[in-house]
Amino acid sequence: MDTNSEKERLDELLLKYSNIDYINNLEIHVGQNNHEETVKGLTQFGKKVMFCTGTRAMRNYGFLTIYNELFKKHGLNALHYDNISSNPTLKQMKTGVKKAKEFQPDVIFALGGGSVIDTSKVIAVSLNGDVWDYVEKKKELDSGIPIVASSTTSGTGSHVTPYAVVTNTDTLEKKTLKNTLLLPKKSYIDLDIIRKMPDQVIATTGFDVLCHAAEVYTRDDCTTEAAEFCEAAFTSLREHLIASYNGDGINNKLGMIYADIFSGIALTLIGTHVPHAISHPISARFPEVNHGQSLAYVMAETSKKQIENGSDTLKSKYEKVSRLLGGNGDFVRTIFNYMKLLDLDKTKQTFNQQDCELIFLDTLGYRKGSVKRSPAPLSKNDIREIIYNSLEQR
Repeated sequence: MDTNSEKERLDELLLKYSNIDYINNLEIHVGQNNHEETVKGLTQFGKKVMFCTGTRAMRNYGFLTIYNELFKKHGLNALHYDNISSNPTLKQMKTGVKKAKEFQPDVIFALGGGSVIDTSKVIAVSLNGDVWDYVEKKKELDSGIPIVASSTTSGTGSHVTPYAVVTNTDTLEKKTLKNTLLLPKKSYIDLDIIRKMPDQVIATTGFDVLCHAAEVYTRDDCTTEAAEFCEAAFTSLREHLIASYNGDGINNKLGMIYADIFSGIALTLIGTHVPHAISHPISARFPEVNHGQSLAYVMAETSKKQIENGSDTLKSKYEKVSRLLGGNGDFVRTIFNYMKLLDLDKTKQTFNQQDCELIFLDTLGYRKGSVKRSPAPLSKNDIREIIYNSLEQR
């Protein structure tokens, strides 16, 4: 599938399911060197922009300078906030909220990957309350500043989802805030930025895209609509993920942009299950392990156990996913092949028995809701085996 076909497929699906409020509210712009178009898009919300980026990448690549000059050109007053790590913490988010309260922005502009976009979302909705209260459902989220996102990675899908992941370093919990107010008003993806992604970012975020689609597709409650977006994502992943990681052409970078969009939309329509339930406690306790890598640790073992315990229908689903991804029908083998080709099977991180037990307790503790959505029955012992077999003495 060429990327023109992928664009046409996206347009077709967005039109086909425009009766769904979430899909009808998406505004997605894919282009190259569309920085000025992005800044013009900000002007409709007002003159004061809180500009969120990661700590180094946008500055090192020169995009910080480009955007600051465009802000001046279009008469925007911008406050830059860049204290955002790859696993952003609640404390970093609260620092951003404090700055936003002082600045009183009209719009939050996120230029970055999922971490930056999630942090921007939290800032946008936390001016009138504590975000952890919203996460814990102690307080109802009812207001927010408009968010505009420019995704710099082909992974996480945060630029098209109403979700934000929040890591509380005091409680060592990584939880998800869900609300329609978190959906960006506009989503921009610029090839000029995407093509700068380091190989490791391509690998880990691309694997996250794969896991989103696979988990959605294999859930019992996966709808026809979500399945169509998943299948489009699988086809794009097959054609472009490994090639993009190997540096083969701008067309493959563009293809991964569409894979991320397809998968992110499917994620919003349905949600994930066990691999994400385990991966969040891993990176909550070990912040040096990014989200995509933590998924690579557990995806194969989780799927293997689900296939062993699952129905014939579930086994057929996993077989179909394998073939859509270019495999021979053996999903677990397909996952291991992707990990090898993306060098995700190489890691220096080690986990001892105590680490595994804490991750196990977290998974069946604050992430138990996602475990319950497993498409195959998994006992406590099954979950423990998945975690220990995936992590111990790696």
